[in-house]
Amino acid sequence: MSDFRCQAATLPSEDAADEPRSDTDAPSASGDNAQFGLSDAEFENLLANALNQSPMYKEYPTVFQAAPKIMTEWRQRYRGNPALWKRLFHKDRVIKEFVEAAPIIDAVKRLVDATELGNGEQFTIFDLACGRGYLSMMLSHLLPPEKVKKLVLVDKQWPMHNMTPKPHHMSWTHIYGSQKEVEDQSIPCYFDTWPIKLHTSKMDLKSSQQIRNMEDYHLRDKGPIILVAVHLCGTLSLKAVQLFNNNPEIRFFCLKPCCLPGMVHAKRHEIFHLGNHSFDSKLVCMAGKWKKNVWIGPPRTTTKAYFERWANNLFLGIDSTDATKIQKSIMVQNNGGYQNEFLFAERLPETIPVWDALRSYESGEHNLE
Repeated sequence: MSDFRCQAATLPSEDAADEPRSDTDAPSASGDNAQFGLSDAEFENLLANALNQSPMYKEYPTVFQAAPKIMTEWRQRYRGNPALWKRLFHKDRVIKEFVEAAPIIDAVKRLVDATELGNGEQFTIFDLACGRGYLSMMLSHLLPPEKVKKLVLVDKQWPMHNMTPKPHHMSWTHIYGSQKEVEDQSIPCYFDTWPIKLHTSKMDLKSSQQIRNMEDYHLRDKGPIILVAVHLCGTLSLKAVQLFNNNPEIRFFCLKPCCLPGMVHAKRHEIFHLGNHSFDSKLVCMAGKWKKNVWIGPPRTTTKAYFERWANNLFLGIDSTDATKIQKSIMVQNNGGYQNEFLFAERLPETIPVWDALRSYESGEHNLE
């Protein structure tokens, strides 16, 4: 993972395949075309009205009130490149992703705002399995730049920095831009326009070697580390917990698990190990998948019970020897959605504003130990 500076490069095509952040995240284009003719003020008001309708608004008013302005600033950044903006911004999808990440955004902001860093230290934030990076894009505008050195967007679909991107890679144009002519259109340098710099890192979290490389070279930056992980599919959530357990440099950890591990683990009779906690994969593995936005598999009520058991075991696997941790059920998904479990951990001492807010949330706390 190296620092990026804008330079001539061949960029992946703007229609390069990007995977949805979760099986239920296929973008909806409803109303998206209409927003192109709006002024910035009208666009911001459109987003504010949409976010005001969320039941989560009253729980996280600070981040909900800031989001429309930040998304409008994204729009201003890409003005002059409508093809990029159309690819990047599907209103329903972006709002859905924001709502589901709001508890983590709020916790990270509280932590950074309340922390007094000395000796020139700054936070570095790692965003695991980040997809296009909406969470980090939001945090770049929301957090104080003097306290955060950079945000590192980790995903296996990014191109390598030292290689020419291929069409199958996830496009990083919205993060970096370029001075290279692409289809007779000059793409400006976006890298320097982010209040807190965004860096992409191509990494397969299922690779033990790549995890070790991350630990050896990228988690040794001067200053504390924040690790955020939203919509981690299957066993990637295990990898995220292991990263926190094994690296004392990681001060704060936020995890929102996504889909369950596949049946292959149960068929192999695997036992999952996290710290001093172990559990049988048969307890949490389930067959089923989304196909063209249709669930093919067991009833959702059955899947919900497996998912809650999965989240509970991930929580028990977080090493709390020198840390405080909490699991919260926060109803960010409705209408049959059940992926509402959030896990938070911080190495001691606690940051009081963070934990006061987490412990006061009304949806319920899991005391599992």
